[in-house]
Order: sequence, then structure tokens, then C-alpha cells
Amino acid sequence: MKAAFIERHGGPEVLKFGDVPDPVAASGEVVVDIVAASVNGADWKVREGKSGQVARFPYILGRDFSGVVSAVGDGVGDLRVGDEVFGVCDVGQEGAYAEKIAIKAAIVAKKTDGLSHIDAAALALAGLTAICTIEDTLKLKARETILIQGGAGGVAGFAIQLSKYLGAHVITTASMSNHDYLRKIGADEIIDYNAVDFTEVVRDCDAVFDTVGGDVAQRSFEVLKAGGRVAFIASGAQAPKPDRSDVVALRPSVGRDRQHLERIVALVAMGAVRPPEVTRYKLSEAAAAHAVSQARHFRGKLVFLVR
Repeated sequence: MKAAFIERHGGPEVLKFGDVPDPVAASGEVVVDIVAASVNGADWKVREGKSGQVARFPYILGRDFSGVVSAVGDGVGDLRVGDEVFGVCDVGQEGAYAEKIAIKAAIVAKKTDGLSHIDAAALALAGLTAICTIEDTLKLKARETILIQGGAGGVAGFAIQLSKYLGAHVITTASMSNHDYLRKIGADEIIDYNAVDFTEVVRDCDAVFDTVGGDVAQRSFEVLKAGGRVAFIASGAQAPKPDRSDVVALRPSVGRDRQHLERIVALVAMGAVRPPEVTRYKLSEAAAAHAVSQARHFRGKLVFLVR
């Protein structure tokens, strides 16, 4: 099969496109013929050795996808060949930048006819992360105020819509070119981070969701009311330590299971969340997609149309 993979020949790691062996469904697994796969910020970090060292090459990147079941392993009774599914690779597994992937059947979900493969791939890990953060970790409630840092990204965009659906007042940060887009998906207040220091105009938030990291993460503690909580996904495996004792810092646990993926499908079906704006690439254009992802100034999601 064709795949985009990291390779090394005595020098820097590079992204290449070519042939690799076809996967086989083990017990409890299915093989999915991938139609679309998305690009995530973690991908280029793995390529550069900033998110765990790759031990063997070639190494296929990619964590979320949508496609069609083409083989079923022993013990799988709830999926069959021909089912259209989407999912996120198990923790520690990658391989979605490819024409096929073998994955545990229990952590993929059927997509609906109303959700394209492109949109399902774009929503998979972004939606899973947003749901685990907003509902499971922050436990956001109606009439609370939340600041979502980096609103134009895929995870933040889903989080904005989910927070509005839950009845919260949503503030977000983004460059001016993304303000119209963010108003359309439900943001109540938008701060241009190029012109305004968010700590000077935001205060008394019940919750903050930081998707940016760095200095923004640490300064996010300043806008919380006493008893507030902040969740971080761009600051490594541990949440930054607050410089005040009356707030809580959290690092969401983004597990893999069918229930959360079905929650994504339900939210889209009821109109609470709409798929993000998507920029499409061919799988052979993986290096170009990584360059855009690494620059961190795009809107929505980058998605490979594999077939």
C-alpha cells in the first residue's frame, strides 16, 4: 500500500511517500481502507523528536481517519466489511497517513451518511479532545464563562461550539482574519491577540481551555476567578503549575473509545457542532501539509484525501 512515512538515512528525519506492507487484522481488530486522514500538531512534533523518539524506520504518522472496513479479525461481531467508520488510533499507535490501517474495533465508530469522510476525519481527534476537556475534565456548566485560547484551531473550534451548546458564555482569542469565522460558530467575545493582551480585558472566568501553550498557558491563570479551573493540551504531559493557590490546573486524559466518537456524531446530527473549515491535501503532499501545520497560522483542519 501507499503511505507517507518518516525515514532516516544517517541524517535528519524526512517525510517520504511510497510503498509499505499492508496491515493485517489481528484478533479484535479491523482493517480500514482509509478515505481521509487528518493532520494534527502532534504529527510534526513526532517527526522532529519533540514528542517521543521514533525507534524504528520507516514510521507511518497519523492519528485519526475515516474510511471503510475491508477486513474483520476474530472476535469482532459488531462491525462488518463495508461499514463506514472513523476513529482515532490507540494511545501509542499511529499509522493513519496510509491507504489502510489495522486498529482495535472497540475504538472506532460508524459514521453517518450525513457526515463525509473528510469531515469525519477532521472531527475525530479534535472532537475527542474537546469533549474530554470541556465535558469530562472542566465539567463546564450552563451560565459559566470560559476563555478558549487559539479559537481558530480544530480542537478549539469544536470546543467553542460545544461550550455554547452547553449554555456557557464563550470568549476566545484569534487573529483578526478569523473573527468572522469564530462568530459564525458561536463565540460571544473574540480578542485579537495581535492587538490586545487578553489578561487586560478578560477576568473572572470560571474556566479556561488553553490550546496554545508557552507564555499564554502560564498567563491564563490570571483571568480565572477564585475556584476556577484551567485545562492545558499544549504544555506537555503535565499541566503548568499555577502561581496562585485558589485555582486548579488540569491536563485532560484523552482516552480512546467508541462512546466519545458516537458523541461527536450525535452533536453534529443535532446541529450543535458543525465540521471545521478544511484544507485538503493529497497524501503525497504530506511534507507541505506539515509545513503549514508547524507554522500554526491556519484555520480549521488540514486533511489528506487518500482515495
